[in-house]
Amino acid sequence: MAMFGEGNSQVQGNTEVLGAYHGFVEALRKMLPETLGFIDISIRPPEVVIITRSGEFLIDASSGGLMTLIDLTWRLHLFSLTCEFFVVTIDEPENHLHPTMQRSLMPQIMNAFPQAQFIIATHSPFMVSSVRDSNVYVLRYAEHGNVALGGEQIMPTQSSRVISERLDTINKAGSASEILREVLGVRATIPQWVEEGLNIVVARYRQQPITQDTLKELRRELAKLGYGELYPDALATLTQGR
Repeated sequence: MAMFGEGNSQVQGNTEVLGAYHGFVEALRKMLPETLGFIDISIRPPEVVIITRSGEFLIDASSGGLMTLIDLTWRLHLFSLTCEFFVVTIDEPENHLHPTMQRSLMPQIMNAFPQAQFIIATHSPFMVSSVRDSNVYVLRYAEHGNVALGGEQIMPTQSSRVISERLDTINKAGSASEILREVLGVRATIPQWVEEGLNIVVARYRQQPITQDTLKELRRELAKLGYGELYPDALATLTQGR
């Protein structure tokens, strides 16, 4: 587009093609993360060079996440040239993207292509909560009238079925850990080995009376093991059922 749109002494220029190319570059400015400092694309046959505020690099040297965004922008831009309105479905757009890019992808893509409606399937808590004006549905297993809610797991069987549940604004506005637990069904968001260590510590205190001294000692032991931030979780486990 850049070469044939501009034209030269031997090739007649094409303003329509050139406009499409400039539109693609403008879409990239809206789609690519601000931290990249994207400025422009330079065509230097046989190479394509990305120009940023911090320097230049070959497009072939881009990371997997950056190439994903460039490819997605190109595909959507081509649709936008001929379609006044279109619907886009994307399966797990968070693949290859850093969490900060997962968090900003949908707002950026909607800003770049406001004429499109997006339907995405995702397992990323950052994607779930990234757009305020959106409809988010959770797919859960249901078994004999029982529905998995609040992170509760119901394992699929031959008689189970999948139902969809629309999230309200409160659930959608939760933190990444809350969405992982309450929406995506990840019961614990800490590493498994940390959870096992925490359970061992709590088990030693379970048979003791809960006093101010006991809680202070529990806090000190957790801090010594590097689990200080997990004191509220340990306290909740310790007091459960009492």
